[in-house]
Amino acid sequence: MAPVVLVTFAGRQKRMEILTDYIREAMDRGIIDEWHIWDFTRSQNDHEWISREFGPARYMGSGAQYQLAGTVTNQSWFRASASITNDLHIAILPHDDSDHFFEIVIGGWDNQYTALRKLPRSELMNSERPNDSATWTRSTPGILSPGMPNQIVLKSDAGGVQLHVNHVLVGQWQEINLPFGASIMVRGGWGAGLELGNSGSRIQRFLGNPDERPPYWQAYNYYATRLQRFSDTVFLKCDDDIVYVDVDKLDGFIEFRRSNPNYFIVSANVVNNGVCAYWQQVAGSLPDRLGQFEHPPGGFGGSLWQSGKRATELHDFFLQSHDKRLPLPAQVVEWKGRQSINFISWLGKDLVHMALPKGDDEAQLTIDLPELLGRLTAIYSDFMVSHLSFGPQENGLDVDRLIDAYGALMQARRK
Repeated sequence: MAPVVLVTFAGRQKRMEILTDYIREAMDRGIIDEWHIWDFTRSQNDHEWISREFGPARYMGSGAQYQLAGTVTNQSWFRASASITNDLHIAILPHDDSDHFFEIVIGGWDNQYTALRKLPRSELMNSERPNDSATWTRSTPGILSPGMPNQIVLKSDAGGVQLHVNHVLVGQWQEINLPFGASIMVRGGWGAGLELGNSGSRIQRFLGNPDERPPYWQAYNYYATRLQRFSDTVFLKCDDDIVYVDVDKLDGFIEFRRSNPNYFIVSANVVNNGVCAYWQQVAGSLPDRLGQFEHPPGGFGGSLWQSGKRATELHDFFLQSHDKRLPLPAQVVEWKGRQSINFISWLGKDLVHMALPKGDDEAQLTIDLPELLGRLTAIYSDFMVSHLSFGPQENGLDVDRLIDAYGALMQARRK
């Protein structure tokens, strides 16, 4: 059976904690095989929570800062499998009270040299280095292979530290003495993203380059450039503020997606989604007392998208409903036009079309590519999720109260 991978673009801790509970339940049931969390956080607190909650990074863009990858001691070596073409940076942070760290650059200067630096710890997250900062260099042309994961080993003993790359001794430094061990951090650089070997974890964290706005094209390009690896995968993609997931119906959604390759994108039936709300009301699932949910012009914007008050009323109606279902006019509603991609699915074979340029990924996935390929999108009625908010709704939405209410709903499922 084709593997199922859920992709989440993560930004805010408080909005994502409920989603985390639902997805861990789906993974425990064997419905989802892997969860890929793309760290697009904008605050340091959110980034630190993502790092603690989901562990070491599997992939980091060339502009990402150092990430913790492990430790080295005199009793245990540091080993890593690193796919990168040049400029693999390794930071060695001694477990003592010193105010410095050691930086090894493997395959720097267009994969020609390896260098060692000793720097103040205050410079750890600063990627700029003075030209004369290296204390040791060696010509190592072609040291990093672009065709296979590079095997990196750091050995520590009383005589110092040794670096082996692809079974070749590249450097040994007596001045790096680590009687208490050290933390090891890694990053790419100078146009080279870094992918570490699969740790076996089913939950994996990915970092794009900082300050990309919008950043999401980096994720699509990651998968599109690894088409052979993911060609048989069923992909799910959800926002980080999905606060309700009907896990009991998720299998059916995935099976529909797998069995209907004619659709380019398939969406869940989403609470607080303009297009879904229109069809929910057409089917009689949303009463007129909530107001009219018009067909959003061109599938984008509209009165629900703009109004925190309307979103609050819709959430409250759903939370108070007995069976947590808002059926559409049919099990499958075919759609031609834009829609919000709060919880969608695509097939791995379609990654051949998904090396998206930087821009509006929603328009590209729901308008431009379906039109180019002559394929429709669809909304699957039986699988419900709830999406907390759009940006324009924020001012009029009681976010904390709604998060608490959805959290209570999640807890009630466990009883």
